[in-house]
Amino acid sequence: MYKRPLLFISYTIVIIFASSFLTAFYFKHYVMQSPEAENLTFISPEKIEQSPLQDDNTIVEVFSYACHYCEVNESGVAELEKSLPAGAKLVRLHLSDDSQAGMAAFAPLFATLTVMGIEAQHRPAAYRAIIKENLNLADDKQLSAWLTANGIDEAAYQQARESERVKELLAYMTAVSRYYQVNATPSFIVNRKWLALQDRDFSAFSQQLLSLLQHDKPLAP
Repeated sequence: MYKRPLLFISYTIVIIFASSFLTAFYFKHYVMQSPEAENLTFISPEKIEQSPLQDDNTIVEVFSYACHYCEVNESGVAELEKSLPAGAKLVRLHLSDDSQAGMAAFAPLFATLTVMGIEAQHRPAAYRAIIKENLNLADDKQLSAWLTANGIDEAAYQQARESERVKELLAYMTAVSRYYQVNATPSFIVNRKWLALQDRDFSAFSQQLLSLLQHDKPLAP
């Protein structure tokens, strides 16, 4: 009378172990590997030829004033720039699209300040206003108050915003964001051929970017 229950229990235990093994195998070989695949994308040579980016030996950071992680990484990016090999450069572009909504909403602010030559000095204030003070600097009224509070001549700002240089920079940033399908910030484009998202602490991630730049080779996570 005990044979059937024991057989059933044994069969159940075997099924549980088999299921656990297959689940672990799946997570190890598929799910756990997927972030790495998503965090580093290689652009084929054919696509590179059509890229709006023209300069090799360059790391391009695509960021947003509304991105908390971009703000946190500011000092790390500055250190990365200092450690670039001779002849290499780091370029910052704001995420941009045709709708200029969401994280891309502040691309006109970045482009205008850049053309005015004052973007770097006002970047911390832009981060603080948008992320911590919840100001909408895409709104003309709130932008006007922010410009005044930060000592930026509003008439000069408006003149720059309507200039061809700002329009060209916006179009360029939109082309780069679209071509590389940037949908998260910060994103880093290395030598026009690698799109990298941060998958480790920034110090280690910087070494990844430098390896891609100098050796065209990713490092292990």
